[in-house]
Amino acid sequence: MVKSAQLAAAVVLAVAVLWVGVDQVLIRVRSGGGFAGRYDLVVIWESGRVLVGEREPARSQLTPGQLRRLRAALDAADFAHSPHHRGGVNFGYSIDYGRWSVIVDSSDVAGAPWLADVLQVPQEVTSDHRR
Repeated sequence: MVKSAQLAAAVVLAVAVLWVGVDQVLIRVRSGGGFAGRYDLVVIWESGRVLVGEREPARSQLTPGQLRRLRAALDAADFAHSPHHRGGVNFGYSIDYGRWSVIVDSSDVAGAPWLADVLQVPQEVTSDHRR
């Protein structure tokens, strides 16, 4: 009986250690639209690991400075009061962060500086990928 309790405790501890080590998605940004209908996807994990693109995805890693800037922008973001469009956005962004999922257009970004701050690092990553 004692051995089975020790085994159960060991299993619970092992699962907890594995769970803490899981790298979760920090933010997902899809940008695009407009006349050309071009869309870009950037997924950034908690560790700074990055996936850019959908059809031919490329992997990358944020610099520590980029990750710090992104986290600071996300901490200061006001997703609760963000503009939100359900469709018909000419050129815009779909942003998934934590429990928030918002769709904004380029004019919303111009009117909400915190949105520009949140999008800065994902836009840098997209730009680097296109070179």
